[in-house]
Amino acid sequence: MTPDAFKRRLEAQSADYRRGLPAKLAELDELWRGLASGALEPGRLALQRELHTLAGTAKTFGVAGVSEAAAAAESLLEPYGRRSRLPGAAKQAEFERLLEALKRSGTAR
Repeated sequence: MTPDAFKRRLEAQSADYRRGLPAKLAELDELWRGLASGALEPGRLALQRELHTLAGTAKTFGVAGVSEAAAAAESLLEPYGRRSRLPGAAKQAEFERLLEALKRSGTAR
């Protein structure tokens, strides 16, 4: 594969990834809403896994804002995952702000 063909393929994969971001972000929102309503398992682990994956893949595809917000949200929840409980109200509000930042970053062009 020529360097130009490789670049075009990478750009196409990045565009596909960006088109799929709204669905990924909606899934995160759904997982969080389930947790906030009291359904800790299996949503807690799924949310942490999805945030971790999103942080890495977004960075790979050049969506830095999404990557940074996902990493911050993952870090915020990480200590509570080991305790099998949700953070307190202040940390939940902070998480919701990060989730909103994720959504904004994921829809920005």
